[in-house]
Amino acid sequence: MCGACPGGTTVSPTTAELNRTGRKRQALAELRRGLAPGCSLSLMGDGWALRRRTGRQDVFADVEGLLVALEAAGADWTGAETPRAVVGRLLTRPA
Repeated sequence: MCGACPGGTTVSPTTAELNRTGRKRQALAELRRGLAPGCSLSLMGDGWALRRRTGRQDVFADVEGLLVALEAAGADWTGAETPRAVVGRLLTRPA
């Protein structure tokens, strides 16, 4: 549960861990490095906004939705690791 959200919105364990450790901005920077040219990623409050090369913009309330979208849209991701591996590596890095 996200304590800051009204009604106690449920978030994924990955999102909860990014928030708990204060690594959301680090995840943003790491994920941006793997985006294809013409794509952009930003934080919108607690959510994530992905602008694709086509101009389409998707907003995700949870990082899990973002990771799934990046893994499914191969042309928007050019990183050597999968987006999920990038975030996983960040979360296992010592503080």
